[in-house]
Amino acid sequence: MKKSVILLLLVFAACGKNSPHNSVTVPDLILAANNRGNITGTVLLYNNEGAVSADNSAVTVSIDNNNVSTKTGADGRWTLDSIPAGTYDITYSKEGYGSGKLMGVNHAATNHATTLISHSRSLNQLSNIAVTAIQTSFFDANSNMASLIQSGVAPNGVHIEPVFVNSSATLKPIRLFFSDNAGVSAANYSATEKERFSGKANEMNDYNHSIAWFVSRGFKPGQTIYVKAYGDGFANDEYDDPITGLTVFPSLAAASAVTSFVLPLK
Repeated sequence: MKKSVILLLLVFAACGKNSPHNSVTVPDLILAANNRGNITGTVLLYNNEGAVSADNSAVTVSIDNNNVSTKTGADGRWTLDSIPAGTYDITYSKEGYGSGKLMGVNHAATNHATTLISHSRSLNQLSNIAVTAIQTSFFDANSNMASLIQSGVAPNGVHIEPVFVNSSATLKPIRLFFSDNAGVSAANYSATEKERFSGKANEMNDYNHSIAWFVSRGFKPGQTIYVKAYGDGFANDEYDDPITGLTVFPSLAAASAVTSFVLPLK
């Protein structure tokens, strides 16, 4: 009796494999099962003072254009289980923090192999710094003197000072965007730089750059340069969006008004 049952099952399996109603044959089902594996990594949360959180849990990690997602544990580790082989864009996000992306993750999944994202990713708490003004002045890079218009010495550098309320002694990260266009923004700029500032006006060591610095970024002496400032997070969390071709800065606060200056002649 047992032999008859086994024989009957083999017949059904053979018919099922060759049936036009089945889109995947038995060997392909086995191959598909073998080409699944986990994708795993770590996300760390940074607060507005630049410290890593003791609890990195509840970050949502998901595959774009898919309903597959997971959450990080307290140590920031996450695992997407049994993912078919392929190339994926992965998004990680948490309320109150900037979102991040891992673009073009190649997941081979050969023989159930796990794809490890070796470097921890960072999520900054959304910046709480609101820049109220940007002060600019000129200086001599050799003597570090500001406002040399009165001294009669030709300036060869530009000092830029974002003004904002800083409730702690920690220097705060501010990202500056430069352009030759008055419509400068985080999505429309020729050069960008993130520096740490105290928020106090007239501190000459915060952000001094020579004319050569601007020239190396495509600007010309005598040209009007426009600048806008945003509060930013401590960790570097920017990423390139292949669709728009833009670099995305996900932790930025509200922007300052645009300030302009004429780059001194050499």
